[in-house]
Amino acid sequence: MFSSIFLLKYGAASAQENSPYSRFGLGDIVPGQNIVNRAMGGVAASYYDPVTVNFVNPASYARLKYTTFDVGLDYTGRTLKATNPVRTLNSGYLIPSYIQVGFPLSKKRNWGMNIGMRPLTRINYELQQTTRLPGIDSVLTSFSGQGGSYQAYLGTGIGSKHFTVGVNAGYTFGSKNYVTERILINDSVLYEKGKWADSTFFGGFFVHAGAQYSTRIGKNLTLKLGAYAQFKNSLNASRKIIRESFEYTASSGEIQKDSVYISDDNRGKIIVPATYGAGITIEKDLTWSVSAEYSLSQWSDYRYYDQKDQVKNSWLFRLGGSVIPNYKSTSYWAQVQYRAGFYMGPDYIAVDKNLPVYAITFGASFPVRKYGYSLYSGQYTSINTAFEIGARGNKSNSLRENFYRISIGLSLSDIWFIKRTYQ
Repeated sequence: MFSSIFLLKYGAASAQENSPYSRFGLGDIVPGQNIVNRAMGGVAASYYDPVTVNFVNPASYARLKYTTFDVGLDYTGRTLKATNPVRTLNSGYLIPSYIQVGFPLSKKRNWGMNIGMRPLTRINYELQQTTRLPGIDSVLTSFSGQGGSYQAYLGTGIGSKHFTVGVNAGYTFGSKNYVTERILINDSVLYEKGKWADSTFFGGFFVHAGAQYSTRIGKNLTLKLGAYAQFKNSLNASRKIIRESFEYTASSGEIQKDSVYISDDNRGKIIVPATYGAGITIEKDLTWSVSAEYSLSQWSDYRYYDQKDQVKNSWLFRLGGSVIPNYKSTSYWAQVQYRAGFYMGPDYIAVDKNLPVYAITFGASFPVRKYGYSLYSGQYTSINTAFEIGARGNKSNSLRENFYRISIGLSLSDIWFIKRTYQ
């Protein structure tokens, strides 16, 4: 049904992102995990190590032992397939994934901190609808949208040998810019071309919290449990609405002809729903780990100026693991940490039956210095990679998205703050 209403602006390939489902809610959700965690299916609730900044669960900051600068970059390729009529569009885009710095405040007290920024959602689509009206040959309606949301955050985690808690607090901000244009085509009568533009800018503070517990269950085995809560929050919004007629020329492009209605600086609220997650990890020291996680997002609480949207509650199940073949080996490839996993669940968009989302993931961390040496020298630098191959929708959906995502990050860890001593 979705593709019969909204037809993709056709093209064999495009360098610009085009995601029709980003029209709803706050747009397409950007992966919310560190690149290390993404390679393992996105498991993050119970994950921690001394050199990884896991911002999904701020309780993990308490386990940081080295100051770590972490930055990531994503390239996503998407193939859209519509069934009525049959059309295909390829697109791709490159975006920063996150930038952050985590550092221990007190190793003895298991106290750490993190500061960073990351994207949350993206809106980018361009669609068309063609219909017929009595006395008019056809009506061409174009829909387009751009925007997205971001977070700047500061977090801290503290705890004991077995139990830690943490909190992230910061500012969410972004925009939603929607444009609808309608052209009536007739052989004998010239109709005005109409444009409806709706631009909203929003921002507000947020608080996230998490907890983790770990204990030995064998000589070299550790059991880790974790949970996090991204609480519902209200964003202040300012909205501008424009209704106008326009004309189009080959030389000048689109030109405003008559302003029919303008409403500027309309104040309102956008309600961002809560997300809760919990997970478990079993880990063998510097050898392997296996993790599972379940998360729930309450998108039925989403409101845009007190209005609901075509969204619903969603959940995701994640499973992943990692292995280091032999960190004591002199072989470089035996010290690389390899990761793999998958995730699955229903999407939060509710416009075309049930919209399943699923993907397999894999990747690795490539140490710049020998792992065993760097572990004891206080320096550890790695190039982290993650690859995702998945889909949103299946053969029962009229519009399906197949995607792949390549994520590359650089993690630089060192003891930055050393008290100098003299002999």
